[in-house]
Amino acid sequence: MRLRAWLPLLLCLLPAALFAADQGRTAALAIAPLAADTADPLVEDILASGLTARLQNAGIAVQAGRLTLPTAADQPKLPDEDRISYLLRGVNAGGAGVVVAAFYLVQGDTLVIQFALYDPNVHTMLGEVLARARKGLTLFASVSDAVAQFDPAIQRYVQGGYQALPPAGIVERIVVSGPQEGANIVLLDREAGAIAGGSLIVPYTQFEIGSTIPVRVHKDGYHSYEGRYKLDASQVSLALPRLRPETRFDAELNWTFGEALGVGVGARIHIIPDSLFLGVEGYRSLDVIGLSTTVVRHYDANVQLGQYIIFPYSSPFRLSIAFGAGLIVTNVADLGGRDYMDWYIVAGDPTAELKVGPVKFFFRPELHYALGLDYNLLGRTWIRTPYNIPPLTIGVRTSW
Repeated sequence: MRLRAWLPLLLCLLPAALFAADQGRTAALAIAPLAADTADPLVEDILASGLTARLQNAGIAVQAGRLTLPTAADQPKLPDEDRISYLLRGVNAGGAGVVVAAFYLVQGDTLVIQFALYDPNVHTMLGEVLARARKGLTLFASVSDAVAQFDPAIQRYVQGGYQALPPAGIVERIVVSGPQEGANIVLLDREAGAIAGGSLIVPYTQFEIGSTIPVRVHKDGYHSYEGRYKLDASQVSLALPRLRPETRFDAELNWTFGEALGVGVGARIHIIPDSLFLGVEGYRSLDVIGLSTTVVRHYDANVQLGQYIIFPYSSPFRLSIAFGAGLIVTNVADLGGRDYMDWYIVAGDPTAELKVGPVKFFFRPELHYALGLDYNLLGRTWIRTPYNIPPLTIGVRTSW
């Protein structure tokens, strides 16, 4: 009777016991940085602890210690070779059935981690996962979250969901070149890393050969670039254009037709680079009246808020308009009394600009309307030259 009572329980436990006995799975850990001289012992200890715990929870025994990568003369080495399968080729797994590898790359406060399952018996990758973590005070929790992303791969291995066959139809590596040092590369919607030493090597990407993906490049102080590129081979090289610097400041020298004996200077601050700007200008000119030596001096200054229109920042030819206010102070030598003060508004000032190398040449009609306020010389009218046309300004501008 007692045996009959225990029989159902024994029948329930028997499959689990047989499964556990049949498993006999062992794993070896390999952890290394993806860049020379960037080893971080704390990061490696956290990765090893997290991976060990998750492997043991899945019923996989973990060998003590960590594997070292092969260093033979014919063995690919970091950072020249980023194909994980090549880096692990020839590793001495000590009889383990699978190698669990974590290769990491520190980029500022971001940690990029490439997890991999590698079968050392047939020298084949079984699966890979690319994850990210944050350094700093949240390092432990962040790395733990990244390791958790590797759980599905471990479970598929335990359930026999992997076959020891080389991956087919997958882009193994992407090499990006062209942008400035430190420019960040985004593939699809994921940060892939930054340009260093003229290029960025992106290891296993999970993109299918033949797929077309958006590639975005961004860096502080530069305009972002985005394009679409086809990944047409297992090894892809992407030559991207250099980023264009953002314009933050302008300085200019100009001359205005209608004020022959004169010269002007100006400066602008770009509130939105190459788009919205705040500018100030000053112009000094003088006239000699008739046969006498009476000299009339004009001091013209204005403040304006402007916006580029129609043409993008990348175009060599651009148009802008500006609105603001200014003041012309007129002083007549040998004539006592107050100086004349003509307040005016800047009513658009359409400006055409052509970039030639490091400088920009510009041309604009001066659409200025005198307000006729206080002790003035011009009255209330549009300011014009003796030829009854608006003053015309030409100048040269440099930007940085």
